[in-house]
Amino acid sequence: MKTEVVGLRLPIEQLEALKKVADSRAMKVSDLVKEMVTEGLAGVKKGADNSAQIANLAKQMEQLETNLTGGQDWLAEVVMTEIRLTAAARYLAQMAVENTDEVVNYMTSQKGLDPKTKVQWQERRAKQEAMQGDYWVKKAAEAASEAQSKKSNNPA
Repeated sequence: MKTEVVGLRLPIEQLEALKKVADSRAMKVSDLVKEMVTEGLAGVKKGADNSAQIANLAKQMEQLETNLTGGQDWLAEVVMTEIRLTAAARYLAQMAVENTDEVVNYMTSQKGLDPKTKVQWQERRAKQEAMQGDYWVKKAAEAASEAQSKKSNNPA
């Protein structure tokens, strides 16, 4: 490789520091400076390469964030649709039960269900539904507690 002499002015403190480092490494000051310049230029080039990689990673992260946000929106819409359908199914089931009460009573007694009996049946059914709801809430809480306990005992 062809070389050229470069003159350089340094503060005395820096020159003394260079001499100490060169002496400790059994090198000439000029060889130490060449090595430092070579490493510095390699670092500048590597920094430019890293900047491109960082920019690419930032772009990929933005795309991932966009995808996740879209997925969250889609999932929220699915959940809301399921909640609406569940509410509609519950309403229809309630109407079917009330109509069944009327039909069964008519078939057995050949007359309509009297309002007092209808209210009693509705109250009894509401109590049973509340008990079932409490039961399933308790079961869900137990399952969640058990899962949390397993997670605590087996950290990843």
